[in-house]
Amino acid sequence: MTYALIALNAAAYLYGTYVLGTGTWRQQWALIPDPSQYIDFVGGGGDEWYRWVTSGFLHFGLLHLGMNMFVLWQFGSQLESALGRVRFAVLYAISLVGGSAGVLLLASSGVHGGASGAIFGLIAAYAVVLKRLRLPFQQVAFTAGLWLVLGFVIPGISWQGHLGGLVAGALTMLAMFRRVDRVTTE
Repeated sequence: MTYALIALNAAAYLYGTYVLGTGTWRQQWALIPDPSQYIDFVGGGGDEWYRWVTSGFLHFGLLHLGMNMFVLWQFGSQLESALGRVRFAVLYAISLVGGSAGVLLLASSGVHGGASGAIFGLIAAYAVVLKRLRLPFQQVAFTAGLWLVLGFVIPGISWQGHLGGLVAGALTMLAMFRRVDRVTTE
């Protein structure tokens, strides 16, 4: 699953850059903080809900893609071997949507995209696993915290997406452990 996600991100980058054209790709796939475009239960709008997912496959250059895919490979390969493909895919998907939710709840402007919301969810889940196994988790937490803080300082980094993915990933991993605990005590 990790390699499939890396391949999907690379394919999306190639498709968006060379087939659609960068400007069109960003316009069609990006997450822009205007919740009325994505969810409008009362008025019947919300016809661009797909951006909650497509924005996670939109990258703003090769460096952005490369950094995200490197970290996805690092944490994804570890978590996937521990969780299995299906649970890992669920964790990734919830983290990706959590990143989008963070953008819509906390951002007021900008064009948001990238897999980093989902990746922050994986990092948080990995920290939860380490903590649960009583292994040192402080280095992972420090690194994630440093990247989160840099999002506040460096323009163009979506700290909102990072924070949303982080919270979603941690909560998802805690729920997965709770399920395991419930099954093993029965």
